[in-house]
Amino acid sequence: MDSISEQDTIQKVVAEAPQKNLKNRKPGEIPFDFPTVNTTAKAQEYVLAPMLQWIEDGYLKGKDQMVLIFHSREMVEPGAVESKLKSIGKEIMMPNSMIIPIPKGATANKGDVLLTWEQNRGASMRTAIVVDNANPATPKIQYLDTPYEPNQPTDQAQANSFVVLNQPWQPGSYLAVKSKLGYDYAQVVRVVNEDVLTVGFTGKIKVYNKKDCVPVPIRLDAKPGDRVQVVKIASFRNGTVKKTFPDIGRVAVEIEFGGKPQTIVVGYGKVTKGLPID
Repeated sequence: MDSISEQDTIQKVVAEAPQKNLKNRKPGEIPFDFPTVNTTAKAQEYVLAPMLQWIEDGYLKGKDQMVLIFHSREMVEPGAVESKLKSIGKEIMMPNSMIIPIPKGATANKGDVLLTWEQNRGASMRTAIVVDNANPATPKIQYLDTPYEPNQPTDQAQANSFVVLNQPWQPGSYLAVKSKLGYDYAQVVRVVNEDVLTVGFTGKIKVYNKKDCVPVPIRLDAKPGDRVQVVKIASFRNGTVKKTFPDIGRVAVEIEFGGKPQTIVVGYGKVTKGLPID
């Protein structure tokens, strides 16, 4: 599935790319200190991956300039360190470290948290919660990493378009990552030994050491009055639970922002307990 929004922007991205030769990188290499890896994805399965052009921008413009959005792709031919994907009507070779497999045949129960993509437009990577599993292979879902709306509409997940998140460090799960000022949030792309490849706020790609990362619960067990840490903009801050909405995977948390109390409603993955934040 190609992204509508991606098609809208691809010409702009290509036009703005620097006019100079790309570094002669080795197969499977990315512009970070991260090993080449295999993939479990099979031909004709969906995967999540960014545009190759944006990875190449890491060599052309510098890795700090890399901004990646993961979209649904189709696996054409898996390889040892990079694989052939169908992308925007053409086939490209993508480093396996940047590929998140979506195995065929997944089913889900009500309340399960899924890694999927925006089904109705854009095809960008999303986490979601199952709100109706009358058909477990094509459950009805609500997205967790989009702004909260009362009476938020549901989407019907396509068959073979999701994977259930149920383990820490799983691709698509969230982390709290130590920073100079506290903890930032990031989403797991791939873990190899002690190296964790992540995508964070505004699509920034970074590699962290596992010891600097704390997995965020996929589903948080919380009640009103609990002290928690919640994501506001790009980092975690302390707050107090005001209300929980377990059926839709949301938690209302009161924080202090700009010197005033503010209540925000966030999805699972953006709220945790026990982070040592002053």
